[in-house]
Amino acid sequence: MIRRDSFQRLSEHTGYFRGSTNVGLAISGPELFLIDSGDCDEDGEMLARELRKLFPGKLLKAVINTHGHSDHCGGNSALKKAFGCEIWAPRAERIFIENPGVPLDIYWGGRHFTAGDVPVFRTIEPCGVDRPLDEGELDLGEICLKLLALPGHFYDQLGIVVTDKSSGNRTFFMGDAFFGVEMIKRYWIPFMQDPYLFRESVCRIEDESADCFIPSHGTPLDRWNLPAMAELNKIMTLEAESLIVKIVRKGPATCEEILKAVADYAGLSMKLSQYVLIGSTIRSYVSRLYNDGRLRYEVKDNRLLWLAAE
Repeated sequence: MIRRDSFQRLSEHTGYFRGSTNVGLAISGPELFLIDSGDCDEDGEMLARELRKLFPGKLLKAVINTHGHSDHCGGNSALKKAFGCEIWAPRAERIFIENPGVPLDIYWGGRHFTAGDVPVFRTIEPCGVDRPLDEGELDLGEICLKLLALPGHFYDQLGIVVTDKSSGNRTFFMGDAFFGVEMIKRYWIPFMQDPYLFRESVCRIEDESADCFIPSHGTPLDRWNLPAMAELNKIMTLEAESLIVKIVRKGPATCEEILKAVADYAGLSMKLSQYVLIGSTIRSYVSRLYNDGRLRYEVKDNRLLWLAAE
């Protein structure tokens, strides 16, 4: 949830709202631009109240979603109702924002079931995307946006570097292409659609010059402490890959058995949401390891078994 009175100014034209999912803000003249919108209608309504209180006379021009996960676009509909704003999003993420049941089917690997008390299965209200975005730059008057392709966590995720033209200050809103230490300590194996692409995106973030780096989940970083956290983000994926290979070297294992072994190693006591998200992530790791020649498979006794490559 977005916290009341959580806004922190980063420069004359940029800032962010702290919450379970951080929400960025860019300001150009009378227009406001949010980067993501929280995970539910309540977040959108809270953001609308905070924007009116902090910036009277200014209007929200657009919500710019980094990707189509519900905790990043769940407030879209409430904000659109409050301001009549536009929704901008990466081109291939449009289907998820306009059809929010699709990511749930991807997590589950089939038609998802209804479990309203489980966050990962909570369906948000669909919201039309007014402007599909591609990698590139947008000049918005007093600010400039650099849109960077950062796939890996999800298909067409974009990171957004906001340059404040008055000061030259650059703020990088990284979406879920980069996790803060709090997130890594809590979950260790966060959701990923492609761990190899995730590492490449972390490297791309390292190569980008900015004064402040804002992960969607975690505390801001500066250019001096970013490299250590980038290394930790890469190490966590490499450790997961190494662990999976070690597990199957002990004997053939199904994805379900690999999931249990990984959770036991990490000391997790999984609830349904973790079971679904980590299970989907394990399948992504296994697929990539197979494509890279590090695993092989066999179908035996009607079970798909994974083994270490000889």
